[in-house]
Amino acid sequence: MTDHNRPVQRRPQGAPARQAQSGPPRPAAPRPAARKRRGGSLPNGFWPLVGVCAGILALGMLLQGLMPNGFPIQRAASDARPIAETISEIHGGGPIRLNEIMTANSGVYVDADGETPDWIEVANIGNRPVSLKGYVLARSAKAGNVFVFPDMILQAGECALVLADSTLRDAVGSELHAPFRLSSDGDVLMLFNDADVAIDTVNIPALAANTAYARQDKNTWTVVLNPTPGLLNTEDNYRAMTTVVQTGAVQLAELVASNTQYAPDENGAFQDYILLRNTSGEAVDLSGWYLSDDPRMPRLWRFPDGASIPAGGTLIVYASGVSRTTDLSHLHAGFRLSSEGETVTLSNAAGQPVDQVTYDLLKTDAAYIRGADGSWSVGTPTM
Repeated sequence: MTDHNRPVQRRPQGAPARQAQSGPPRPAAPRPAARKRRGGSLPNGFWPLVGVCAGILALGMLLQGLMPNGFPIQRAASDARPIAETISEIHGGGPIRLNEIMTANSGVYVDADGETPDWIEVANIGNRPVSLKGYVLARSAKAGNVFVFPDMILQAGECALVLADSTLRDAVGSELHAPFRLSSDGDVLMLFNDADVAIDTVNIPALAANTAYARQDKNTWTVVLNPTPGLLNTEDNYRAMTTVVQTGAVQLAELVASNTQYAPDENGAFQDYILLRNTSGEAVDLSGWYLSDDPRMPRLWRFPDGASIPAGGTLIVYASGVSRTTDLSHLHAGFRLSSEGETVTLSNAAGQPVDQVTYDLLKTDAAYIRGADGSWSVGTPTM
């Protein structure tokens, strides 16, 4: 990547590395006073002193063996950020900017492979469409592994999501994957335009699981507990991602949380299951839809591409705890259902929850069933 048309950024060096200690210094044993060859006696306290010194020497040798590099230096929480080199941040005035970043994703977003990679969000805050062709994401100005955006248009107010999982995928119209990862202990990210000019940069702090670093305005970033992957960082968008809107034809129809004799899977094993029903007269494509047993992470398990439910029909998803998506007739979610009660959420491909139900204690081989009037009650499994 060239540095033409922009000043060379010189990253301030981080704090000098501390020299690793080699363990507590071994105290030299004091030289014992020489014995007199004839007559005389050793000084008082000589043998106790020798015992103490021998003990210290033995302790030093033990610590040297256990910790050959010395005692670990504990870095204070306020000093956690310099783990990665920092850069002089640039906040350009153009419409394209870095908008939200997650470096410890464990269920907020699930990709097409059923994985939970970290992600980077780029937003168009302008009022016109912008071509991202040639724009570049990189961890430094001299990075070898960079992500170059394909020939794609980002509409005004829209966001593009790039998954940072060291797998390069840049086909237009499909998931975007960067050939690098981000560190949850703190990292650096840069955005270059198609002329190789850095237009936006950010120093990412250490982030806990499922928290994001989100832009609030041109110069302000903050750690947030309400991430909105693929959407602008607003409360309305977060509510849209977490509020159930029951307008779809596909509904949750039945749950069994402790199954020993109903609806065996492809291997003849009895799994807990979730039954979906299509109330419409047309088949519904479930590609990219989601199921979850945690309302805080409605995108916990993703339906594979090609999954569908026939008109007026049903579809079982086994809650076996091991995700299996290759056999579309026997889908397995990567979570289990608790017989003590949970909340199950069904979300569409946009991440919008379209149905949700909370159940209490369910006994073995009991089902929580949705009636024709929409009410739920405990009964015998129908499958």
